[in-house]
Amino acid sequence: MQIQFFYKQVSEKDKKFLENYIGEKTDRIKTLISEKDFEVARLEVRAEKFAKKEAFKLELSLALPERNFISSEDDHTIAEALDLALDKLVIQLRKYHEKLND
Repeated sequence: MQIQFFYKQVSEKDKKFLENYIGEKTDRIKTLISEKDFEVARLEVRAEKFAKKEAFKLELSLALPERNFISSEDDHTIAEALDLALDKLVIQLRKYHEKLND
């Protein structure tokens, strides 16, 4: 899976943390899609830190050959925002997987 990162007003420390942290979390996605689709999948991670408050907005966009999935979340830490957005993405993937198997 190819992962691309896009940042807006995010510190270098948070960028490095996010890049390492998402590497640990991609296994959740890998279990829900086929090996062939995982190899060609593209995940875009967009992170923005709000200027006026200590909060982050994180958006995940997963492009598979037959469908695209998008989730986003706002939270006070970048890790919590990623976890919540990833949970939403996993729910979408599970529903799609169930629909294919029916």
